[in-house]
Amino acid sequence: MSTTATVNAAKRRIYVSAFSRSAYLPAVWGALRSYADTQSDLVEAYTFEQPFFLPEQAKDPVSLMEDPAVFAMSCYLWNFNKNMAACRAVKERFPDAVTVVGGPHVPDNATEFLSRHPYIDFAIHKEGEAPFSELLRALLQDEPDFASVPSLSYRDRDGKVRRNPLGGQLPRDIEVPSPWLTGLMEPSFEAARAAGYQPTVLWETNRGCPYSCTFCDWGSANQSKIRKFDEDRLHAEIDYFTEQNVSAILCADANFGILPRDVGLAEHLVRNKQESGFPGKFVTSYAKNANDRIVQISSMFALNGMSNGTILAMQSGTADVLEQVKRSNMPAKNYEKLAAAFRERGVEAYTEVIVGLPHETPETFARGLCRMLEMGIHDDIMIYECVLLPNSEMGSAAHREKYQLDTITRTYLPDDVEEVEVVVGHSTMAREDWVRMYLFGAVLQSLHNRGITRQLAIYLHTEGILGYEDFYRSLADAALADTSTVLGKAVDRARALLWEYIESPTVPNEGKVASQPDMMESLARWVPDKESWLIYEWCWAYVQNELDRFYEDLRGHLETAGVKIDERLEELLRYQRASVFTVAESGSSRVELFSHDWTSYFRAPAEGLHPGVHVTSFQPPEARMR
Repeated sequence: MSTTATVNAAKRRIYVSAFSRSAYLPAVWGALRSYADTQSDLVEAYTFEQPFFLPEQAKDPVSLMEDPAVFAMSCYLWNFNKNMAACRAVKERFPDAVTVVGGPHVPDNATEFLSRHPYIDFAIHKEGEAPFSELLRALLQDEPDFASVPSLSYRDRDGKVRRNPLGGQLPRDIEVPSPWLTGLMEPSFEAARAAGYQPTVLWETNRGCPYSCTFCDWGSANQSKIRKFDEDRLHAEIDYFTEQNVSAILCADANFGILPRDVGLAEHLVRNKQESGFPGKFVTSYAKNANDRIVQISSMFALNGMSNGTILAMQSGTADVLEQVKRSNMPAKNYEKLAAAFRERGVEAYTEVIVGLPHETPETFARGLCRMLEMGIHDDIMIYECVLLPNSEMGSAAHREKYQLDTITRTYLPDDVEEVEVVVGHSTMAREDWVRMYLFGAVLQSLHNRGITRQLAIYLHTEGILGYEDFYRSLADAALADTSTVLGKAVDRARALLWEYIESPTVPNEGKVASQPDMMESLARWVPDKESWLIYEWCWAYVQNELDRFYEDLRGHLETAGVKIDERLEELLRYQRASVFTVAESGSSRVELFSHDWTSYFRAPAEGLHPGVHVTSFQPPEARMR
C-alpha cells in the first residue's frame, strides 16, 4: 500500500450528495471542499470523497460509501426526498456517521424539521462554506462545542433543538479558491462524460439579492447584499469551461447584469462561443428591473445562439398583487421601450407570470396578461404555478393565514419522489377561479404566443375594433361554454385535467399531460420524441390538428362579437392562416399575393396599413417548445 493510501485511510471520509434534475456538475461540493482545503487542520483530518451527483447514483448512494464519517446533503425541491431516503439509509448502515443538511430547503426554524427527520444530526442555514468547516473542526474534539458553530441547528444532550446565530458569511469580496481552476472538478467532468452526459456547470459570479419578493427564497438565502467573486477568477473560469467543451452554463446569480462588469463577462463568453463553439448555452436570471445593460447582454447571448431570447420577469400585471408580494416592477412605459429595443435587435422577449398570487382574481389576471401584449410582449408569456418554498415569506404561517392560502402537494415529475406545494386558492381566488385563470393563460399562450391568432389580435387592437382583453376573454369564455368548437374541445379536456390535478395526487406538477394516455396518444404524431407537454402546448397542438376548422369557428366568433368582416379583414384572415404551418406543412414555404402590405404593418402597426399589390413569402418557424 502506498504512503498516500495509508494517510488517506486514516482520514475521516466526507461524502456529499448534490443531486439535481440532471447531471449538473456538483458546484456545492467544490465550494465546500475549496473552503475546507484552505485550513490545514481539516486537510490533515478529512478527505472529501467524490460527490454523488449523477441521477443513477440517487438510487442507492449508500452502496457507494465506505466507512463515512460525515454525510452532507445540499437540499432543494428537486432532491430533498431523495436526500432524506439516503440519509435514513446511511444512519441504518453506518449509525456513527454524522449527517448534515444544508441548502435552501432547510427551514429557518429547524425544531419541527429535526423532529420530523431524526436521522439528521445537524442543519446548516444559509451560506454553508464557513459553518460546515467549523462543524468539521468541532467534530474533531473529544467534547465538541457545537454552540460555537455559526448558523447551526442541532440537538443538545437533552434532545432539545438549539439554533445558533447566523454567521460565517463570506465577505463582500469573495476570495475562496475556485474549485474549477484548482482541478477539483476534473473527476466530476470525467464521471459525467463516462455516464453519457454533456457537461453542464452551475456557475456563480456573485451572491446576494437586493429584492425581497415574498414568493422567493433567494434574497433570504443570500442575506440580500451583493457580494462578488474576483473578476480575474471569473474570466479564467470562462476559459476553463471553454476548454472543457461545456454544453451549458447555468448561472446561479439572482440578478445577472446588475453589475457593470457583467457586460465584460458576457462579451468573453460570446467571444469564446464564436471562436470555439463553447460554452454552448448560457442560462441565467437577469436583473429584475431590466435596463439597457440587460438589453445589451441578453441580445449578445441570443444573437450568438447561447439563449432563445430574454426574459422580462414581471410575475403579475396587477399593481395590487405586486404590492402584496413586495415586488416593484418598472413602469409599463419602460417595458414597452425594452420590448421595442429587443424587436429592433431581432431578439425575442418573454415575460414570466405566476398564476395564483395573493389578491389576484380571474379578471385581474386576464387584464394583466393582456396589458403585457399592449406593452409589445408577443413572443411568449411563460406562466408558472405559485409554489410555496420553505424559506419564502409566502410560505410562512403568517402569510398562509393572512391570505387564506389553499394548497395541494404533488410530485414534481411523473414517477418521482420529489414534491411541491402549489397554491390553488386564496382569499380572492377559489379553486374554480384558479382553473379559469389557468385556462385563460393556456388560450392566450396557445393562440397568441404560438401565432395562431397573433396578427389578427394585433390588428383588431391597433385599429380599435376589439382590444386584446375583450378578444381573448371572449374566446376563452366561448371555449368554456361551447365544447363543440375546436378550441372548446381542447379547453374542455384541459379543464378536466386541471380538476383531476387538484383532486388527485396521481397527477404530477410537471408532466400533467404526460399522465393522460388519451392526450398523449392524440399527440404522438406531432412531436413523437417529446415526453412532457405543457397544457398550453397541448391546446396549441390540438387546434393545429383542426386548423382550418378552427379558423371557421373563429370567423363565426368574430361575427357573434359584432366584428364586421369587411374586405380588409377577410384578407387579414387569409394572411393569418398563411402564416401558420401545421406539422404536415412544416417542410415547405408558401407564397401568397395580397392587396395590402401586411408584413410591414406588423413590423410597425402604428405606421398604418399601406395598400398595393404585395407578394409575401411565408417560412415555417423553428419549433419552439419548452
